Amino acid sequence: MTLLAPALHALKAQRQHTQTAGEEVFTNSRTVEPWLHDGPIRKTAWLPALKRAGVRYRYPYQMRHTFASTLLSAGENPVWVALMMGHKDWTMIVRTYGRWIPSVAPDAGQKVAALWSLPGPAAKLKANT
Repeated sequence: MTLLAPALHALKAQRQHTQTAGEEVFTNSRTVEPWLHDGPIRKTAWLPALKRAGVRYRYPYQMRHTFASTLLSAGENPVWVALMMGHKDWTMIVRTYGRWIPSVAPDAGQKVAALWSLPGPAAKLKANT
Protein backbone atom coordinates (compact mmCIF):
# COMPACT_ATOMS: atom_id res chain seq x y z
CA MET A 1 0.00 0.00 0.00
CA THR A 2 1.18 3.53 -0.78
CA LEU A 3 0.93 6.42 1.63
CA LEU A 4 -0.20 9.41 -0.42
CA ALA A 5 2.02 12.50 -0.29
CA PRO A 6 -0.56 14.72 1.50
CA ALA A 7 -0.98 12.09 4.24
CA LEU A 8 2.77 11.72 4.65
CA HIS A 9 3.12 15.51 4.86
CA ALA A 10 0.38 15.68 7.52
CA LEU A 11 2.05 12.95 9.59
CA LYS A 12 5.41 14.71 9.42
CA ALA A 13 3.79 18.00 10.43
CA GLN A 14 2.05 16.31 13.37
CA ARG A 15 5.27 14.60 14.40
CA GLN A 16 6.88 18.01 15.00
CA HIS A 17 4.36 18.59 17.80
CA THR A 18 4.94 15.24 19.53
CA GLN A 19 8.61 14.51 18.79
CA THR A 20 9.74 15.06 22.37
CA ALA A 21 6.85 13.11 23.87
CA GLY A 22 8.04 9.71 22.65
CA GLU A 23 7.68 7.38 19.70
CA GLU A 24 3.96 7.89 19.08
CA VAL A 25 2.89 10.41 16.46
CA PHE A 26 -0.46 11.11 18.11
CA THR A 27 -0.75 11.75 21.83
CA ASN A 28 -3.36 13.20 24.14
CA SER A 29 -2.62 16.93 24.18
CA ARG A 30 -3.72 17.21 27.81
CA THR A 31 -1.65 14.36 29.26
CA VAL A 32 1.01 13.96 26.54
CA GLU A 33 0.45 10.20 26.92
CA PRO A 34 -0.28 7.93 23.97
CA TRP A 35 -3.90 7.07 23.33
CA LEU A 36 -4.37 3.39 24.13
CA HIS A 37 -7.75 2.97 22.42
CA ASP A 38 -10.30 5.02 20.52
CA GLY A 39 -12.53 6.06 23.44
CA PRO A 40 -10.40 8.96 24.69
CA ILE A 41 -9.66 10.05 21.11
CA ARG A 42 -13.38 10.28 20.34
CA LYS A 43 -14.07 12.18 23.55
CA THR A 44 -11.20 14.68 23.49
CA ALA A 45 -10.55 15.13 19.77
CA TRP A 46 -13.19 13.65 17.48
CA LEU A 47 -16.37 15.01 19.12
CA PRO A 48 -14.99 18.55 19.59
CA ALA A 49 -13.77 18.60 15.97
CA LEU A 50 -17.22 17.60 14.70
CA LYS A 51 -18.90 20.24 16.85
CA ARG A 52 -16.53 22.98 15.68
CA ALA A 53 -17.15 21.94 12.06
CA GLY A 54 -20.93 21.91 12.60
CA VAL A 55 -21.17 18.30 11.43
CA ARG A 56 -23.55 15.78 12.99
CA TYR A 57 -21.94 12.84 14.75
CA ARG A 58 -20.50 10.12 12.60
CA TYR A 59 -18.23 7.24 13.42
CA PRO A 60 -14.54 7.74 12.59
CA TYR A 61 -14.78 4.58 10.45
CA GLN A 62 -16.92 6.59 8.03
CA MET A 63 -13.79 8.51 7.00
CA ARG A 64 -12.74 5.33 5.23
CA HIS A 65 -15.85 5.53 3.05
CA THR A 66 -15.20 9.20 2.37
CA PHE A 67 -11.65 8.36 1.31
CA ALA A 68 -12.81 5.64 -1.11
CA SER A 69 -15.62 7.68 -2.65
CA THR A 70 -13.32 10.69 -3.06
CA LEU A 71 -10.68 8.61 -4.84
CA LEU A 72 -13.27 7.13 -7.19
CA SER A 73 -14.95 10.47 -7.87
CA ALA A 74 -11.53 11.84 -8.81
CA GLY A 75 -11.26 9.09 -11.42
CA GLU A 76 -8.72 6.83 -9.71
CA ASN A 77 -8.55 3.25 -10.95
CA PRO A 78 -10.97 1.05 -8.92
CA VAL A 79 -8.39 -1.75 -8.71
CA TRP A 80 -5.87 0.67 -7.16
CA VAL A 81 -8.55 1.99 -4.78
CA ALA A 82 -9.22 -1.60 -3.67
CA LEU A 83 -5.51 -2.04 -2.94
CA MET A 84 -5.44 1.22 -0.97
CA MET A 85 -8.45 0.05 1.06
CA GLY A 86 -6.87 -3.34 1.76
CA HIS A 87 -9.44 -5.38 -0.18
CA LYS A 88 -8.37 -8.65 -1.78
CA ASP A 89 -10.04 -7.72 -5.05
CA TRP A 90 -11.96 -4.82 -6.55
CA THR A 91 -15.47 -6.36 -6.52
CA MET A 92 -16.15 -4.88 -3.07
CA ILE A 93 -15.30 -1.44 -4.45
CA VAL A 94 -17.74 -1.83 -7.34
CA ARG A 95 -20.53 -3.13 -5.09
CA THR A 96 -20.10 -0.57 -2.34
CA TYR A 97 -18.88 2.52 -4.18
CA GLY A 98 -20.05 1.93 -7.75
CA ARG A 99 -22.08 5.11 -7.88
CA TRP A 100 -18.90 7.16 -7.44
CA ILE A 101 -17.09 5.50 -10.33
CA PRO A 102 -17.47 7.80 -13.33
CA SER A 103 -19.48 5.89 -15.94
CA VAL A 104 -17.41 7.02 -18.90
CA ALA A 105 -14.17 8.90 -18.69
CA PRO A 106 -13.84 11.74 -21.22
CA ASP A 107 -10.82 10.02 -22.74
CA ALA A 108 -12.40 6.54 -22.88
CA GLY A 109 -11.07 4.57 -25.83
CA GLN A 110 -8.11 6.87 -26.44
CA LYS A 111 -5.51 4.63 -24.82
CA VAL A 112 -6.29 1.66 -27.04
CA ALA A 113 -6.60 3.91 -30.10
CA ALA A 114 -3.13 5.27 -29.38
CA LEU A 115 -1.82 1.74 -28.89
CA TRP A 116 -3.26 0.60 -32.20
CA SER A 117 -1.84 3.60 -34.04
CA LEU A 118 1.75 2.85 -32.95
CA PRO A 119 4.06 1.48 -35.63
CA GLY A 120 4.79 -2.16 -35.03
CA PRO A 121 4.11 -5.66 -36.33
CA ALA A 122 0.39 -4.96 -36.86
CA ALA A 123 1.13 -1.78 -38.83
CA LYS A 124 3.68 -3.62 -40.98
CA LEU A 125 1.25 -6.48 -41.56
CA LYS A 126 -1.46 -4.04 -42.67
CA ALA A 127 0.96 -2.31 -45.08
CA ASN A 128 1.84 -5.65 -46.72
CA THR A 129 -1.78 -6.62 -47.48
